[in-house]
Amino acid sequence: MNQIYKYSFVSVVCAALVASAVFSGESIPTSKIQINNKAATLLASPAAKDKISKPQFVLLSFDGSKSIKMWQDTRGFAKEMNAKGKPLHFTYFINSIYFITKENADLYKSPREKVGVSRIGFADSKEDIVERIKQVSGAIEEGNEIGSHSAGHFNGSEWNYEEWQQEFISFENLLFGAQKNNPDIALQPLPIIPRDVVGFRAPELGVNNDLYKTLQKFNFLYDASGVALPGAQPKKDEYGIWHIPLNTIHIGKDNSPAVAMDYSLWMHQSQGQETAHKGTLLWDEYFNEVEKAYMEDFNENYKGGRGPIVIGHHFSLWNDGVYWEAMKSFAEEVCGMKDVRCTTFREYVSYLNSINTEPLVKNQ
Repeated sequence: MNQIYKYSFVSVVCAALVASAVFSGESIPTSKIQINNKAATLLASPAAKDKISKPQFVLLSFDGSKSIKMWQDTRGFAKEMNAKGKPLHFTYFINSIYFITKENADLYKSPREKVGVSRIGFADSKEDIVERIKQVSGAIEEGNEIGSHSAGHFNGSEWNYEEWQQEFISFENLLFGAQKNNPDIALQPLPIIPRDVVGFRAPELGVNNDLYKTLQKFNFLYDASGVALPGAQPKKDEYGIWHIPLNTIHIGKDNSPAVAMDYSLWMHQSQGQETAHKGTLLWDEYFNEVEKAYMEDFNENYKGGRGPIVIGHHFSLWNDGVYWEAMKSFAEEVCGMKDVRCTTFREYVSYLNSINTEPLVKNQ
């Protein structure tokens, strides 16, 4: 089942900052745009441009993370980078619904939905679950991070505190109870336990104050659901949760703003249509635009206030993989540079906590 995520720009940033949808499957229909201002209420003001010596963090992540092939490709690329002396680790915000099949869908109930309903489907087969567990375990052992993207991928912006807790419990039960939930197959144990999952990105960027209270209850350290003003710095809220938003980049001849995310760029460049193919001038044009936008955003921060570079992708190869190729090219360029750390959100939060002296920011 192919379903839609919607990620939103902040309407107050610029009239041209339109909302952007993100998808975890292999294809996506164009659909209504949805604005969600709440997702950006905790963003910091742009940092001063003073040259400073603190590290430049580059945080590359993936949402959903269903495709076994992309697990293999992303892990393989990170290993190649590390072997070349260009350290790189990814954060994977996964949906735990991919650890049960349609046959045992009744193990999941989302708030306000019927039992066994998921917005993004389920694992394709028992064999699919076996392989996915292997991929997740391998990614962790290689130094990558596993975060939560919820269980069934519903927008929780209207959920209350109890409903958010219900979804977080479901996430744990489906991921860490995979063997119990699939007793007829042999699964290798995951090398992490629930308390090792400390980061969250909300489906459709659907957040509210009850989410942040829930993150605190479940001992999470950060939320990655917002969209930042250029040069913004993360802030910690009253619940002790760091808010680390996606970057806003500027792309194309008109230098228009876009969320630093593959689906947003696909919608921006080709309106959600598969118009570019490798070996064509259009594919090259899209690639150059994205790589240039990523590099310009990086250079502005690297030479200035060194706000984090936060880019989110998916396991879908829209426009014949141009966005994945652009991300790889960008990583090849910047990872390994002086003071640059291409690492996980969790490592970045550890750094933030080590230097943080600012008062907590109350949620709006």
